[in-house]
Amino acid sequence: MNMQKHLGRNETINLGSFYTPRFIVQKAYEMLEKQVNLKDYLLFDSSCGYGDFFLYNELNYLGADIDSVALSKVSPNIRTIHTNSLHDVGREKFGIKKDEKLIIIGNPPYNDKTSIIRNHIKKSLFEIDKNLAFRDLGISFLRSYAVLEPEFVC
Repeated sequence: MNMQKHLGRNETINLGSFYTPRFIVQKAYEMLEKQVNLKDYLLFDSSCGYGDFFLYNELNYLGADIDSVALSKVSPNIRTIHTNSLHDVGREKFGIKKDEKLIIIGNPPYNDKTSIIRNHIKKSLFEIDKNLAFRDLGISFLRSYAVLEPEFVC
């Protein structure tokens, strides 16, 4: 697991940045592998950061993130897109075919913009589609998953 080192405190808070421990990533894979053959799917992480959810070379991955520095740390074998994953959301934007079997995997940012905790440094850093907007970024990401119509979310 990579530890996020390039963002300052304020950026980390505003982006809801959190890097998932390896044991949690492995647990997600264990759950998925009980249900499906992962080789039959595109595994998409729309807030992939350093790409900690991309464990196996033989799987078809796609990663997107608004943080270009984090994306530069993702394995060059993984297709990545530097983008705001909460704006103009749709399969076309990410190059996902309409009939492609999709699993969304990852740990989206969580940050309640209305919380009074550290509220003095919270600000909006990027645009969010109106149908996705919610006070917590995590809910906005979950709503974006519904737009992408995956077979599984893990």
